[in-house]
Amino acid sequence: MNIGIIGGGAIGLLVASYFKKNNENVTLFTRTEDQASLINEYGVSLSVNEEKNQMCIKAKKITDKIERFDLLVVCVKQYHLEQVSKSFYHYEGENILFLQNGMSHIELVKKLSIPNCFIGIVEHGALKTAPNEISHTGKGMIRLGLIKGCEEARQQIMNLHTDDFPIKCQDDWEYILKQKCLVNCTINPLTAIFNVRNGELITNEYFKPICKLLFNEVANILELNKELEWVKLIEICEKTAENYSSMNRDLYYGRQTEIESMLGYVKKMAIQKKINVPTINLVYNSIKGLENKKG
Repeated sequence: MNIGIIGGGAIGLLVASYFKKNNENVTLFTRTEDQASLINEYGVSLSVNEEKNQMCIKAKKITDKIERFDLLVVCVKQYHLEQVSKSFYHYEGENILFLQNGMSHIELVKKLSIPNCFIGIVEHGALKTAPNEISHTGKGMIRLGLIKGCEEARQQIMNLHTDDFPIKCQDDWEYILKQKCLVNCTINPLTAIFNVRNGELITNEYFKPICKLLFNEVANILELNKELEWVKLIEICEKTAENYSSMNRDLYYGRQTEIESMLGYVKKMAIQKKINVPTINLVYNSIKGLENKKG
């Protein structure tokens, strides 16, 4: 397949590397000319379990007009979607896949005139160590949901499935997305505020009750089973105990966080439902305050 990937962040580099590794024709669109030039000259380095693979990937700076691909994959963070939206509002291809955290992009996807629109839930761990270097820190899968379009188009994307980079069809994608939103809304902001690794949220006797308070409020708004999902969250914290969350790293390095697409989205839902969410408000405002402090 001829695949275009928008976004040179961790997920964009990871997806581009594996698709290229599995013999697909890949073009990566980056925000800056410098990153594109670096990738064109040196390729992308993919590190998996101390093994490095060098991929020759064609890169370009993103523009408002993008040529037609068999599949266009949008990997930018939620807060960059608006900046690149012109690229896919005028896009003439038939298949587009969005890989974002949170849930605030769903309404945007539904409004597109592109025939086949997909949403992906990424369960991989990835760390961008340089503009052209990506470390695959945790193997997972991409769960694929069809927002609108035909089954034939979804099967075409499923043909990209490999053992080392699995893709799974998910008819209950909205439920899976809510589950991930709940996990992200709980782990990300608290590990960022406390500046701890994921595991400390459940091993520290003072952090754990705060974690449970935030979790309960978010689960209530998303209408998810609290007992069932709490067990899953504990498992995730244990499995990723030594990892720093993406929001923790964003604040640490002075980058904008994805708080708006996570807790910001849930906060808006709570307002619509007229439900009081004091813990969500406290944590949301704390992250916004730290962002402001970092400039």
